Amino acid sequence: MSGHQAPCRKPAWPRSVCARGVSRSKSRSISLVFLAAALALLALGIVFAAGCGTKTAAGNSSTTVTAASASQTGFPVTVTDDTKQSVTVKTEPMRIVSTAPSNTEILFALGLGSRVVGVSSLDDYPAQAKNIAKVGDSTISSEKVMSLNPDLVVGYSGAEDALKPLKAIHTPVLIMNPGNVDQIYADILTIGKAAGVSDKATALVDSMKTQMKAIADKAAQTGKSPKVFYAIDNTLWTSGPGSFVDNMLTLAHATNVASLPTFSKTATSAYYQFSPEQLIAADPDIILLPNTAYKSIKEFTGDARFAGLRAVKEGHVYMINDVVVTRPGPRIVEGLQTLVDIIHPAVK
Repeated sequence: MSGHQAPCRKPAWPRSVCARGVSRSKSRSISLVFLAAALALLALGIVFAAGCGTKTAAGNSSTTVTAASASQTGFPVTVTDDTKQSVTVKTEPMRIVSTAPSNTEILFALGLGSRVVGVSSLDDYPAQAKNIAKVGDSTISSEKVMSLNPDLVVGYSGAEDALKPLKAIHTPVLIMNPGNVDQIYADILTIGKAAGVSDKATALVDSMKTQMKAIADKAAQTGKSPKVFYAIDNTLWTSGPGSFVDNMLTLAHATNVASLPTFSKTATSAYYQFSPEQLIAADPDIILLPNTAYKSIKEFTGDARFAGLRAVKEGHVYMINDVVVTRPGPRIVEGLQTLVDIIHPAVK
C-alpha cells in the first residue's frame, strides 16, 4: 500500500568561508574576489527574478510557477509534523532524504527532485527515484541516511527509532502519517514550507482539491452508493472505519461494507480481516482486488466459496492499481478517478 550511524557527520555542503586567518598582504586581492562574487550573485538574482517557467504535476494536475517563486528565503521556519512534534528548519534544505514512497512523490511533485539524495528501495515513482541512493526498504538504515549528510529527512510513522540518531545531531526530521485525504493536503503544505516552496505546495493542493471535488461531485450525481468490498491482500484483510481507503470510497460515493456496523463492531483497528462467512453475508455489489496481491481475477472468482456472490455472478470483480488508490500522495487524484470509473461506469 502506502508506501507507507556514522560517528561524525560531515557538513551537507562546503562552508563558504574557511575559519582561518588572512594575512594583510592578501587582503586587497581577497576583497576584489569578494566584490566579484557579490556582483555575480547579484546578476544571478536578477536572472531568477526574471522568471523561468517550471512545471509540477500530480496525477492529472499541473501548476506553472516561476523560478523566483519556487524558493523562499524566509528561514528558519518551524512546522509541526504528524506526530505533533515541532520541527525547525534553520536553512533552506538542499539535501533531502525521503524514507517512504508517498513522501518521495510529494517532493517530486513540488519540483524538489533534484534535491532528493536518498529514498527507500520501495520508491517506484517517478522513474527518477529508482536511480537515487537507497536507505533501506520497509526498514530504514540510520547509517545509510546519515552517510548522505541530509539537511532534511522526511520520514514515515514507524521509522522514528531509525531516525533518532539524525535528531540527535539536530538534523530536521519530519514524520508523516496521513490518515485521510485532508491530512495528505496538510502534509504537502508542511513539506512545502519546510523545504522553502510554500507557494508551489499551495498551488498543488489547490489543484488537487479542485480535481478531487469535481470527480466526487460527478459520482454523487448518480444518486447511487453501491456496496463495495476492498481487499488489501489475498486473505480478505480489508479497510474499515477511519481508514484511508474508507475515506476514498466515501468520496467515490460507495458504501464500504467493512465500515458497516454489522461487521466493524468487533474490529479492533481500522484494518481487520473479514471471514469468508462475513463476505458472503455482506454480498457486495462490487469487489476490488489489489494488483499488488492478486495475479488475476480468477484467483478470487475461482474460489467455490464465493461462487454465489452477486459481484461474482454479475462480473463485478475488478483488479485495480492499488498503489494510486492507497498511496497517500499527489496521485490520489488518479486513485479517486480509478475508483469512480469502476463504481460508477456511466460517469463521464
